[in-house]
Amino acid sequence: MNKRPIYLALQALRSSMSIHPSPKLRSLTGLSCLLFFVASAPLAKADLPENAASAKQSPRHRPILLTGEVVSKDSQHIFVPPSNSAPVVLRNFVAEGSRVKKGDLVLRIETSNPVDMEELITGLDKTRARTESEVAKLEVAALDSEKKLIEAKTALSKAIVDAALPRAQISALDFDKYQVEKERTERDLQVKQLAYADAVAAVKRRIADGDLELKKQEVNLTFRKSQLTRSEVRASQDGVVVHGYSSWRGERLEEGSSAFPGNVAGQVLGSGPVEVTAWALEADRIHLSENQAVQLTFDALPGVEIQTKIKNISSAPEERSKWGYGRYFRVDIQLPAQLASYNLVPGMSVMIEPLATAKTAARLRPASSVSSSLKSTPANEITVEGEIQSRMVTPVGPPSIPYIWQYTLAQLAPEGSTVKAGDAAVTFQAAEVPTQLANQKSALNEKQRALEKLKLDQAEAEKAADLAVAEAQSNAEKAARKATMPKELIRRVDYDKLVLEKAMTADLASLALKLRTTQARARKAEKTGLETEISQLQRKIEQLIAGQQALTVKAKQTGMMIYKSNFSGDKFTAGSQVWVGLSVASLADPDRLFVTAKVPEAQATDIKPGQAARINIPGANMTLAARVTALGSVFHTKSTTQPIIVRDIELEFEQPPKGLKPGAAVQAILSGSAIIKPVPAVTEQRK
Repeated sequence: MNKRPIYLALQALRSSMSIHPSPKLRSLTGLSCLLFFVASAPLAKADLPENAASAKQSPRHRPILLTGEVVSKDSQHIFVPPSNSAPVVLRNFVAEGSRVKKGDLVLRIETSNPVDMEELITGLDKTRARTESEVAKLEVAALDSEKKLIEAKTALSKAIVDAALPRAQISALDFDKYQVEKERTERDLQVKQLAYADAVAAVKRRIADGDLELKKQEVNLTFRKSQLTRSEVRASQDGVVVHGYSSWRGERLEEGSSAFPGNVAGQVLGSGPVEVTAWALEADRIHLSENQAVQLTFDALPGVEIQTKIKNISSAPEERSKWGYGRYFRVDIQLPAQLASYNLVPGMSVMIEPLATAKTAARLRPASSVSSSLKSTPANEITVEGEIQSRMVTPVGPPSIPYIWQYTLAQLAPEGSTVKAGDAAVTFQAAEVPTQLANQKSALNEKQRALEKLKLDQAEAEKAADLAVAEAQSNAEKAARKATMPKELIRRVDYDKLVLEKAMTADLASLALKLRTTQARARKAEKTGLETEISQLQRKIEQLIAGQQALTVKAKQTGMMIYKSNFSGDKFTAGSQVWVGLSVASLADPDRLFVTAKVPEAQATDIKPGQAARINIPGANMTLAARVTALGSVFHTKSTTQPIIVRDIELEFEQPPKGLKPGAAVQAILSGSAIIKPVPAVTEQRK
């Protein structure tokens, strides 16, 4: 049997794995191939190099391959803020590539909190008015109890005067009657005192309950305000904004796109250094240690090999669902400071191979040796799939009507047609809007009639209060005049009763003034509460009328109609059910077209800004000249179904095309004038 050293098997393994950009496929392929080589080719100890023999004897030095990516150390993830509804619309999203400063607004989602806050503010006013009205009514009841208490005290004082008459001076029947009356007034006074105490306690209790209810609503309002503040994402550092991709639609997230709360909408990349983050399975953790020497190779930089060491290993494993089942340890690997010439970009795939000794110093192949091992091949061309897009795209979706979550798509402008500014682009229907509008109008009419009746009743009550005050003052004046009679001309008992009557009527007159003021405050609070309810209903009706008018979405600018797809992947058509927050179409400016394409990571190093290209448009049977204008700021996964690492590029047409449709699939054939092809480099001999 032809026996080969295991290190040659590993070299063949690494070569075969270069065709798998996916970290998951790379890990599975590495393990499968390694098991195949070990099982099918038994090796003699004499055929193994010294390092391989020691590795065979020590299971801790078995071959391990890790996969990772380049990450920016000072990047900020832009998470979609929390919301009570899902999905949400990204109403304000800073453009891709924009430079922001710390504290600048990066993302804002559409939220229904402003409407809720208006209702909370209105509810707070209603609660305040209702509390004031109920407290005033209880105070009126307390004043009535105080009035009865004053009358009971006066009655008891009169009964005491009568009961103090000697038995010898009056008949026995009158004496017994006066004594019984005294006992009755004493019991009545106790009852009136208890009733007055209960009335005062009820007032205090209602004031405390009202304060608690108002405080609760104020806290809720403060929380909603904080929620409204949390609907914004601001930059925590200076950097460049990079948009992410939707995990369920596979499209780049832009302003107007729909996203779920909690998902990553993009990143703010800083200008700080980068490092490598790798992921090791639990079974491989025992073979790794901090400060262990490793060798890094990059798919996007053929021929570049970096020798460095592990900086840190996480203390506990974690799940990584996009790589499949399993638990992984996070491994942080530091990079040498001399990597500026390689232009490492976040998202690049990295293959990590632990070296035999952990004492190897961090080394890397000099940039001059790497560049000398690259040979120019201008005859080669790269063909990638792309898509025509517009620089100015306006999303079209249903309006945001309070408490309306589902709409029916009634009519759309034909796809590909040009819609002028002010023309109807999409028409929606919402069966609940007319029903709610009729109910709110009916409730408004009922409240308005109740307000008119309340005004009439309050006018009568105000006249009755004025008459009561005048009557109490008149009684006080009469009692005062009676009390001015000479004491010598009338009986002492009658004179004492007149004095008591004078004091009582004076107290009742003062109490009548307080009662009128309290009743007026109660009437005002009741009227304010009803007017608040009417204004709330009017505001709801105005919102429903505005929402009903907004069901016909008009174009704000001239553009080409492009349909979007629903959750099932089918394009929206008339009769489709649409949830709030979804965009059914977009208006694209046909005069500002460009091409976006995704280049595989292994070929990304061959693409340079200014590189010439040809755009092949199969649908129009034409080929147009273009040029690469921009490269993506990061590498990313192409989609959930195609987990390969790619880099975005943008191409501008040499001449503005006519008659092309945004969204059309094209082929971008990139010229090979700036392409370089790597030549297998000789591995640097280790000490």
